[in-house]
Amino acid sequence: MSSHDVPALPSTIDRRWVTSAVLAAVLGIFLMFSPLWLPPDHDMEPSGDGIVEEVADGPFLLGTSWLDSGYLLPLISWAAGLSCVAAVLIARRRPFTATALAGWPFVTVWLLGTFVWGWWLALLLVAYLVVQDSWRRAVVPLAVTLATAWCYALSGVPAMLPIGPVTAGSADAREVVEAGVLYTVAVAVIVGAAAAVRLVRESRRRSDRAAAVERHALEVESVATERARLARDLHDVVAHHVSLVAVRAESAPYTHPDMNDDARRVLAEIADDARSALGELRQVLSVLQRTAGPGRAPQPTACDVADLVDQARAAGQDVTLTGRCDGVPDAPGYVLYRAAQEALTNARRHAPGAPTTVELTHAAQVAGLRVTNPVDRTDAVVVPGRGLTGMRERVEALGGALTAGVEDSAFALVVTLPTDPDREPTAAPTEREEVA
Repeated sequence: MSSHDVPALPSTIDRRWVTSAVLAAVLGIFLMFSPLWLPPDHDMEPSGDGIVEEVADGPFLLGTSWLDSGYLLPLISWAAGLSCVAAVLIARRRPFTATALAGWPFVTVWLLGTFVWGWWLALLLVAYLVVQDSWRRAVVPLAVTLATAWCYALSGVPAMLPIGPVTAGSADAREVVEAGVLYTVAVAVIVGAAAAVRLVRESRRRSDRAAAVERHALEVESVATERARLARDLHDVVAHHVSLVAVRAESAPYTHPDMNDDARRVLAEIADDARSALGELRQVLSVLQRTAGPGRAPQPTACDVADLVDQARAAGQDVTLTGRCDGVPDAPGYVLYRAAQEALTNARRHAPGAPTTVELTHAAQVAGLRVTNPVDRTDAVVVPGRGLTGMRERVEALGGALTAGVEDSAFALVVTLPTDPDREPTAAPTEREEVA
């Protein structure tokens, strides 16, 4: 079943921020365990497998660990690390700013003679996150990520990882190109994964939207169908009383022969008006595409709920009926009858074998119906569908109210209707009550 209005999704933490926060945390841990500079008084050059080994040429411009140093180098290292983490956090909202935050640390390579490989990882994560939202906005992060990777492969500058300094390869051109191609393939794989995540998310989003549209269409169809049925049912009730007015007006001169001519003329006009009203009602029904046939059965009333209960008992349903139904007018009585019918049907469908209690009330110009049956779960969520939606339309058309939900380990459907014929029906509320 579905609610009367298309429900909005609950307001929760944006999942995009969760993904960005997790990736930023992983990057921060990676940076914390990555040294920034080579050991002091050591020269390094890459071996054939890319691991930087010690050589005897002059030291780098600045050499120290990234935790034990003077003032300048820790400042650069912490600023670069925090900037990269912040870039990943804001990548999906500010992709160009994130690219700049993750890219500026490479400017310090000329001073340090090395860089942290996690800086490039930050660029890759920014591209990964932005691709999930927009291909157009991901062009700049992807271009910067690929350009930085090729610069690393061509320059031979060592990159610092938790295992130590590593280069893209030796000075051999073939190995440099292989390293650049390898990084390009790695970027393509990551981007492909991001695109797959995006496609899955969009497919799920389209499915949710389609389901919401389908539920809304079902609601609209149910409301329209029930309003048309209600109009036909009210026609039967109103037509009965209007026809009685016409018959009494026409028969009055015969039952009261001493009536003067003016009174006879007024009664004749009343009879004509009543028959005109009946004709207009039939025209309305023709618009609703109902053929008016003879021999319609009388409409049930509130007291006919007892027949419903007897039928349910005969079918094996445990039903108890209490309360009073006398004096309930035809229109609200008919709505109470249909509400009880729908409630008993739902009880058989959703709580088979459970005892059901039906209570009718009529006091102080208000008629009511309460149907209850026990449920296993107190946190059960009830989402109204065609039957409950149509029932609500019937009740609100007569100025009444309907509530449904779990109370004290029992599902309860409560309907209240005014029985004062002079009371104007109240408008349906602008915001439907969520049944939960």
